[in-house]
Amino acid sequence: MKKIICIALLSLIGCFVMPSMAQDAPAKHQSYEYAVVKWDGPDRLYINLPNNGFKLVHLEKEGVTIPKDADNEQFCLAVAANRMAKEGWEPINLDSRRILFRRQLMDANGATIKY
Repeated sequence: MKKIICIALLSLIGCFVMPSMAQDAPAKHQSYEYAVVKWDGPDRLYINLPNNGFKLVHLEKEGVTIPKDADNEQFCLAVAANRMAKEGWEPINLDSRRILFRRQLMDANGATIKY
């Protein structure tokens, strides 16, 4: 009999606690924008940005000297990743010649982030 009373009491408490937990504010929707950097030659990078932005970058024309013993592809992609990180981009995927980046459009309060 005590077991039945305990189970009934716990289920009654659960009926009041569970709905109040479900009424908590839902998590805010995260908004992101995406960009892709592609290595395409000794010092050439294609950068595809949101809103139809596109840049063809020649690193040596911008003053970046690729070390003689460095792998061109890895060195150029590392330079691009560091530049993108300074603008708020984070890498989320990569393959041998491309890096996919994203950055948040809104902060935790729902305000638009200006970059």
